[in-house]
This record gives sequence, structure tokens and C-alpha cells, in this order.
Amino acid sequence: SVCKKQFCIHTLKMKFLLVLVAVLGVSWAAPSTFTLQEDLQQIVALIPVDEIRAIARQYAAEDEEFQAVVDYLQGDEWASLVEAVREREDWQRFKAFMLENGVDVDALIAAIRDLIQGAGGESKRKGQRSVRGFVDEVLALIDVDAIVDVINNLVATSPYFQEFYANVSGDEARQMVEDVRALEEVQFISQRLRELGIDVDRLLEFFRGLLGWE
Repeated sequence: SVCKKQFCIHTLKMKFLLVLVAVLGVSWAAPSTFTLQEDLQQIVALIPVDEIRAIARQYAAEDEEFQAVVDYLQGDEWASLVEAVREREDWQRFKAFMLENGVDVDALIAAIRDLIQGAGGESKRKGQRSVRGFVDEVLALIDVDAIVDVINNLVATSPYFQEFYANVSGDEARQMVEDVRALEEVQFISQRLRELGIDVDRLLEFFRGLLGWE
């Protein structure tokens, strides 16, 4: 585990969080306080987003397993399901809550779309790489200790960051996440991603642990 000052989290959990942030190329909202935006950017600035996107493009060009995931996320079924979820009241409530707390979910979705469009391409080789290999290569680029130091400092010195974490990990946020997970379209998406080799259940378990929902 990585435990320094007030902040303590298992290294693997931290790394998966940073992979997610980096792959999405996170765009934060212009939140209720600009100070929070500055706090979050201190973390994002330590993540080599361009290098990670380059690795994604390389995997998409060379690995059929990775390309299959990209193809699905660019396809009509995915687009239709995403649009259906956007119309759901539970999703709209969650999105508004996150925006109020400084995270623009629409910007995150746009970042995912941009990454997928940039990674697309015809796979040339089979069995050389994998989705797991992609994650391992990305993890090797991330300086976890440096980011933990920044988070420790924010937890100790920034009431805005403290409030942000308390809000996104609290009971209200947890219930909204559960409501979204229960949507029929979200259940279908989860099953399709499992079929493509993505360990959805492990990701959900990770986020529950990260936010103290275990």
C-alpha cells in the first residue's frame, strides 16, 4: 500500500484510477470554485496523457482483441445505447450532481469518443498484445508516488478538495451510481463489455473500494 500523511490507498487501486483519468484525458468542469479546478489539474498534470494515447493507437493497430473493443465502441449499437441512457432521468440527475461538484461528465464522454476515434484502425497482427498488456504498459508510465504526494498536500491544505472527495464518495453519490447501474441499457452494456473481455465486475469492485463503498 501507499500510505503517506492523511492519504492511504493500495498502489494498484491508485494506478487503475490514474489509468482511467489519463485514458479519458479528463476535462474538469468550470466548477463552483476555480480553486477546485486548479487542485484537480495538479493531479492531471502529472499524467503523461499524450504517451498513453500513443500506446492506445499502437495497440489498436496491432492487436485484434483491443481493436474489437474499439470497433464496438465506435459502432451503432453502442451509440444507440449511450443515447438511450442519456435520456434517462437517473443519468441526468447523476450528471447534474457531478457537474455541481466540478466534474463535467459530457466532457469525459467527449474525451472517450476522441480517444476511440484516434485509436481506430485495421488490426494488422493477432495475439501480439492484449487489453491487459495495454494497461500494464500504461501503468509503467505513471509516477504514483509523485501523485500521492500531491493528493496528500491537497487533502491537508485544500478545503475545496476535501469537500469534493467527500461529496463524490458520499451516500447520495453512491445511491445515484446504483440507480444508473440498474438501468436496463447499462446492464446490457456491461454484459457486452464482459463478452469483449473487459472485467466489468473487477472495475466496479475497484471503484467501490476507492470510494469507501466496500
